[in-house]
Amino acid sequence: MASLNIIGYLLYNLNKIIPTLIIAYIFKYYLSWYTRENPIPGPIPLPLIGNLHQIGKDLGKEAIKLQKKYGDIFEVMLGPSRVIFISRAELMEKICSPALKNNVFAYRSLPNAGLDEMGLSKSGISFNMDLEGWKFNRRVLSHTIMSPIFLRENINFVNQIFDELENYWINLLKFEKKIDFTKWSSYVVTDIILTSITGKKSYSTTIYYNSLSNSIETEVPDNIINESLKFIDSIYMFLTSFLFFYIIPPFIRHNFPFIKSIHKKYEDNVEWLDTEFEKVIKKRKQEIENSPVDQPLEHNILNLLITINTERDINKISGIDYMRPMNDVEIRDTIKEIFSAGADTTRNSLCFIIYYILKYPEVKDKLIKEYESIYGDLTKKPNITNESLDKLVYTEAVISEVARLKPAVPVFLRATSLDTEIGGYKIKKGTQIFTNYIGVHMHEDHWNEPEKFNPDRFLNDNIVKNSLLNFGGGIRICPGRHWAIKNLKILLIRLLTKFDMTLVDPDSPLKSEFKSVEHCNELEIYVKERE
Repeated sequence: MASLNIIGYLLYNLNKIIPTLIIAYIFKYYLSWYTRENPIPGPIPLPLIGNLHQIGKDLGKEAIKLQKKYGDIFEVMLGPSRVIFISRAELMEKICSPALKNNVFAYRSLPNAGLDEMGLSKSGISFNMDLEGWKFNRRVLSHTIMSPIFLRENINFVNQIFDELENYWINLLKFEKKIDFTKWSSYVVTDIILTSITGKKSYSTTIYYNSLSNSIETEVPDNIINESLKFIDSIYMFLTSFLFFYIIPPFIRHNFPFIKSIHKKYEDNVEWLDTEFEKVIKKRKQEIENSPVDQPLEHNILNLLITINTERDINKISGIDYMRPMNDVEIRDTIKEIFSAGADTTRNSLCFIIYYILKYPEVKDKLIKEYESIYGDLTKKPNITNESLDKLVYTEAVISEVARLKPAVPVFLRATSLDTEIGGYKIKKGTQIFTNYIGVHMHEDHWNEPEKFNPDRFLNDNIVKNSLLNFGGGIRICPGRHWAIKNLKILLIRLLTKFDMTLVDPDSPLKSEFKSVEHCNELEIYVKERE
């Protein structure tokens, strides 16, 4: 009876109790925030959401704004979680340490339920919390994509895809001189990455070409079209879903009606994608087992990962800790990361580079002169080798300068595994750090006229340490950086020596926005064959 009276009292006074509880929660929230240990400058958060309303969806642009207001080290609250932004080269010293032993920033992220659900925290490379497993996977991948035998084969892969693109553009130029380069780059890079990984095309470039009006269609079976489009959509959905899984708390993702349906779509996509990669691995393993041991295999990434440290491996990894083969889960998660991370960053980087070199014709002219000096007569197809790519000093300077102004990943993650100090502030173990790459790249203390596009700055040796972080730094630096740069160089050589390109609107700003990576939305150009 007494309990019924209590319930009745609560229901009767609900309109008074709820506001009181809300006020008490808000008071406790701000008391905790204002009395927090080791405070760092930053905006005042709101209960529940923290500073999510200030960060918005364009993380890079908002990070720059907050840096200007609060300094090179500042903190925000993403929901209930504290995040510290680092935005100066000197402050990156510990983060960019190459030593693994006692490395305060050995982990990319704190334990995160969303990363667990994506299958990223226990395997692969980017967010693997198992350091021993991470070391093995990274060593194997670096051994694979840095091997001369793969890099030579990769030139063939890229040239084959570009030969198709060249024929498609020549056919289209009979009817239309204007193209949206963002779409072409997306499909071409997808084909390049998938061919480099598996040795088989996705036919995405062909499918896009066939979709254009007035094009002379190239025949592709319907089942291949459907499979290819579904796979490509799944990869990009996986990449897009990262911030959703990472930032939104599990309780909200699993229980709020509208968000719950998005979560289910993304969760189903992760499962489908894993299954598809497992099918590819199983089929390729069977093909390898059925081929004679003395029969050479194509040197694509999948073959190299499957055969690493087996009797088919002609170049085994040294070191007792790295002598075992990879298991299927390790192979699956490694190639999934290569594709999802490599394809989008490469294709957007290519778009940004094309924009800047067309915006500044004198830079384009210097690039073409460099290609003439290395490859001779540009009316013929250039004979591209790894050795010749290494000689393209100005091309690499252009790539670096575009990456400084428009990094594909403007802000990324690290986490503290020990108590540390940065910039005079004590930072506790278990703190999430956001490395503000774009803030470092645009810092006036590191760069003369940072807003200006000037590739020549990279022809000098006075670049401030840790001031260019387009591939990250330290032990978590991107293992595929050399491969990515070589791919960009090959594509630039082929594009600029075969076609004359100009911007449709030279005065229009670059159209991009942040979508897990910095994403080029549109890049319209005029194209014609070089005379």
